[in-house]
Amino acid sequence: MEITLRKLMVQRQTSRPRYRWSELITLWYQRQRQRRALLQLNDRMLSDIGISRCDAEQEATKPFWKA
Repeated sequence: MEITLRKLMVQRQTSRPRYRWSELITLWYQRQRQRRALLQLNDRMLSDIGISRCDAEQEATKPFWKA
């Protein structure tokens, strides 16, 4: 029995996090807002945070459901 419980605990720790629908929608909305805001930054601001214009555009074109 103990071995089975350990396996379950390891599986639970390595599995993807589960969200409630409201948390998931909030997460998606935040991603969308942040990616849009990233496009509004100028090249100097992007370099301050260590991101190139190309990286910012790639991130901003990701669908909201992808991390």
